[in-house]
Amino acid sequence: MYPSYGLAGLRMGAEEYLALGKTPERCELIHGVVVMSPRPAPRHSKGFQEILFQLGQFARAGGRADVYAQTDLKISDCSVLRPDIYAYYPSTPMTAAAIPDRLSEAPDLVVEVLSPGSEAYDLITKKEEYEQRGVKECWVIDPRDARTRAWHREGSRLIESLVEGLSLASRALPGFTLDLGALAKAIGRPPA
Repeated sequence: MYPSYGLAGLRMGAEEYLALGKTPERCELIHGVVVMSPRPAPRHSKGFQEILFQLGQFARAGGRADVYAQTDLKISDCSVLRPDIYAYYPSTPMTAAAIPDRLSEAPDLVVEVLSPGSEAYDLITKKEEYEQRGVKECWVIDPRDARTRAWHREGSRLIESLVEGLSLASRALPGFTLDLGALAKAIGRPPA
């Protein structure tokens, strides 16, 4: 059993971490160390909901996207992340029987919505993990000003893409375009 002062800072492997099940804290495992995630603010929640809504509409309209939200992703034997939203571009349409019990394959698209205090963690630590593990595209949304940053894979690197205008076309999920105007409206901010 773990101490009553929480899990933050403890060392363990991915399997041990996943065996904990539901924990009272929002946490992830990075390089074998449990890291606390900040609680999301209301704008984070609104931005998260809008992105998930748009991805859901795309999938329901026949777009190929297998979407997960705030679900553990075992990306190595010592790292388990919980991206806000991530999606795979499946080769065939998903069926209920094909839903895995645990996710460990690098997603095609990862979306992180910043929370107060999570900037360095999301923009550096987690982005580097995504780059090392083969994620094809990564978007980071700042709900304070609706600024969106995007990276796409070129070889072994995630290269930052220029985000202009009121839409962001995914390179990893062909046919999906994030409506940045609707996202900005959902979080109550003018588009960046």
